[in-house]
Amino acid sequence: MPVHPLMRAGAATAAAVAMTTATTSPAAATARQTLLTCQVSTTTERPITFAPPVRFLPDTVTAQARLALTGCTASSPSAAGMRSGVMTVRSTGRASCAGAQDIHGKGSITWYGADGRRAGVSTLRPSMEKLTGHNPGDMLLSGRVSKGALAGSKVAGTATPTSNISICATKGLSTVHGTGKITFFA
Repeated sequence: MPVHPLMRAGAATAAAVAMTTATTSPAAATARQTLLTCQVSTTTERPITFAPPVRFLPDTVTAQARLALTGCTASSPSAAGMRSGVMTVRSTGRASCAGAQDIHGKGSITWYGADGRRAGVSTLRPSMEKLTGHNPGDMLLSGRVSKGALAGSKVAGTATPTSNISICATKGLSTVHGTGKITFFA
C-alpha cells in the first residue's frame, strides 16, 4: 500500500510532541506576552504512546507522554526561577494521521531551578478544538495552566519527530519520539 502523501511531508515537518492550532500556535504566542520558552523532548526510554494506535482513518485515541523540558528562558519575573522541568501529560481526541480534534486532557509539570531544586508545579489542561497536521503527538502540548506556577497562562508548542512516522497510514502509529519547543504566554 502506498504511503499517504501527507505522511511523506509529515516525516520531515510534523510536530512530534506538541499541539498547535491557529489560535494557540507559537506565532500567536509571540503576539502575546511570552512568559517562558523551553526545549521539549521525549526521553530515550519513554516515547509518546497512542492507544489505540493512530491510523489513516479517525478514531478516539489517547496519547500519553513524560517529557523533558530543558533550556528554559524566562521572559517574565513570574517564570524567572524555572530552568527545566518534567511534564507528564495525557490527552484524548479524535485522531488520524492527518490531524486530531476535540482534544482534552490533563497533565502536570514539575519545575526545577538552575540549582536543580524544585521550583514549583503547574497543572496543565491540554485542550483544543482542532489540530491540522501530520503528527498525532501534537495533541499533548497546547492548552492552559489551570493552577500552580504560571497559572492562567496559555501553552503552545511545536516539535519534530525523531522516529519514523511514515508507518502511520499503513501499519498505525503506537509510539513516537520527538523534540521541539514549548511556550507559555499570558
